[in-house]
Amino acid sequence: MKPGKFLGILIFCMFVISCASSQAKVEQNKAEDFQDEYERALVAMKYDLVDESIKYLKNALSLAPDHHHSRYLLGMAYMKKEDYKEAAAAFEKCLELKPDDSETHTRLGEAYRHMGLPEKAGEEYKKAYAVDNSSVAGFNLAILYYEQNKFEQALEYVQKSIQEGNHSVEAYNLQGVILNQQKKYSEAIASFSYAFKTDPKHAVTAINLAAAYINNNEGNKAREILEWILPYVQEQELKDKIKEYLKKIKKLNE
Repeated sequence: MKPGKFLGILIFCMFVISCASSQAKVEQNKAEDFQDEYERALVAMKYDLVDESIKYLKNALSLAPDHHHSRYLLGMAYMKKEDYKEAAAAFEKCLELKPDDSETHTRLGEAYRHMGLPEKAGEEYKKAYAVDNSSVAGFNLAILYYEQNKFEQALEYVQKSIQEGNHSVEAYNLQGVILNQQKKYSEAIASFSYAFKTDPKHAVTAINLAAAYINNNEGNKAREILEWILPYVQEQELKDKIKEYLKKIKKLNE
């Protein structure tokens, strides 16, 4: 081999190695920049600085467009701003990256519901429930069906949500409301009572329990609950409802 050719090969190899090293450095810097922006977004969200968080998340996604959790956080940030259209767009992108993510399907359903798209919301809740029997998706489906006066379906899904571990006041209150609508007053009382024992100062549950007692011709029990809860109630609308029920009970006892 002639010396000139050997030198040419050597120089070429050095050039290729140098380019590869530079590219690796660029990628490393990009990854570090992404991490910085992402962590800033997390801190901003923690302190409820929603606009700041959105700015950092957009910066992060410009560096790593396929980062699922950044897309999800962006959707949650827009949900906090009540910008449901942008939230839905972010969650839709999330699902392109991870189609079987139950939580994202649920959040997208919530965004659609706020946008006045109940059918699309229901589809997302059902997809979420199909993935892992999500108690949150089941509860949201129950609310959706209740709002559509589909009480049988609403009861089915709130009970599924409870079976999957949702023992919240809200779940038992909703179950009681549905049972009360179906005129199953004894069952409604049992459900409201569970919620009331869990949180005795939950005014809405207390009022609903009293209403179920009135419907079940147990006015004295209703009066006891209403008189007990009244001093703890702040909202004027709820105070007025309590006073209305107390007047109704008084008339029934005359």
